[in-house]
Order: sequence, then C-alpha cells, then structure tokens
Amino acid sequence: MRSPHWEGRMDTLSRIKELAQRELSIDPSKMDPNAPLDALGIDSLTFIEFMFKVEDEFGVKVSDEDLRQIKCLSDLERHVAASLAAPGKA
Repeated sequence: MRSPHWEGRMDTLSRIKELAQRELSIDPSKMDPNAPLDALGIDSLTFIEFMFKVEDEFGVKVSDEDLRQIKCLSDLERHVAASLAAPGKA
C-alpha cells in the first residue's frame, strides 16, 4: 500500500507534467521527468516563465538559488513537494 506522501508526490508530478504539457507544448509521451530541461526543449528563459506558472499553480515560491538547483521536472517536483510540506517555507 502506498503512503499518503507517495500519493501526494505522484499528484504533484502529474500536475507539473500537465502544466508543462499545456504551457510548453511538450508531448506527454516524450516527457521524461528525469531528462535535463534542455533535452525537453526548455531553455532558461522559458523555464523562468514556466516557474511563474508553477508558483501560481501550487502557491509556492522558488528562489533564484533554488531555481539554479532544478535541472529536470523531477527536481522541480521535489522542490514543490518540500515547499508544500513545510508550512511557512512556501
């Protein structure tokens, strides 16, 4: 049986992937959450614009330092999940 934390992670990743599909026109069948962002056709400016959408979608903030640590959609999911799990940190 999966833990509630696992279910939350899957939901967060699913929402990020849906947002990426909608905002970045990425084919979901080619969206590997562990692929480097540039391999998905996401340049740094596009990613910054996408981050504004993620912040609005989840109600979290991503600092410039955190942004530099995010190299793939899985990194983004981990950051968002951690922010959501830590009240007052978001």
